[in-house]
Amino acid sequence: MNEETISLGELFSILKRSKWLIISLAIIAALIAFLVSSFVISPTYEASTQVLVAPKESQNNMIDSSQIQSSVTLVNTYRVIIQSPAILEQVQENVTGAPDTIADLITVNSEQNSQVINIKVQHTNPVLATDIANEISDVFSKEVPELMSVDNVKVLSNASVPMFPVKPNILLNTAIATVLGLMIGVAIAFLRVVLDRRIKTEQDVETILELPVLGSIPVIDKVDMRQQRQAKTKGEQAHV
Repeated sequence: MNEETISLGELFSILKRSKWLIISLAIIAALIAFLVSSFVISPTYEASTQVLVAPKESQNNMIDSSQIQSSVTLVNTYRVIIQSPAILEQVQENVTGAPDTIADLITVNSEQNSQVINIKVQHTNPVLATDIANEISDVFSKEVPELMSVDNVKVLSNASVPMFPVKPNILLNTAIATVLGLMIGVAIAFLRVVLDRRIKTEQDVETILELPVLGSIPVIDKVDMRQQRQAKTKGEQAHV
């Protein structure tokens, strides 16, 4: 069998014939994603706080570059300490309703060469997320002097109760579902054409059966044929 090819015109023709199928699947997918994101998936809120690793002042109250670099180097160590049981176990005891797996709720990061550490807590309860974030920064700032023998951590900003969830992203989920619906619709439209082995045109005879077309019978519309017969009958009666 010869290799089947589809021209650009045929592609547009297939899409045009299946446009309602494609549009319907896109709408259904978007509607499902919107409903699931809005009413099935629990919204997740994020509260964030910041702590500053401040360089220690020298005896002449001056801060040099080496002290700043030392503070930047300590940031990575402090990030590990924040997520350690020494800090999180105290937070769990101090915050009412805090889950056992606080470590799974928090994200600790910092910008490159920055002395600021960002502490983010995600939870379905925005108030609880805020309480945990603030307690982490408080406990950490109090425990650092004992753990590191240096008092160089300050709470830069406290977390406030978030008003809007960070997850799920309803618009993004709906947009992705719409695109997937369109892709599935287009795929189904082309599969219907590719898997349809019925012979409909002269080209199908040559492509599928690999036989030459010797002749063709035109399609005669029954209505037109009936009208022609009636006109012929009226003409004969007029000549009688």
